[in-house]
Amino acid sequence: MTKTTVVAALLDFVLHDVAGNVIAGLVLVAGATGWRRIRTRRQDCQMHPSTIEPDEPPS
Repeated sequence: MTKTTVVAALLDFVLHDVAGNVIAGLVLVAGATGWRRIRTRRQDCQMHPSTIEPDEPPS
């Protein structure tokens, strides 16, 4: 193997495998965060008004 072949193989590995795994990890984190936000929003919208405590005490 020549020096150029070794450098090309190393560059191919770094660009495809390492960078691909980093991007896939970021996509997974972003997707999990988005689903958590959607789930929280749905739970907030589904609460009954009676379960929400009033701001003022009853008189």
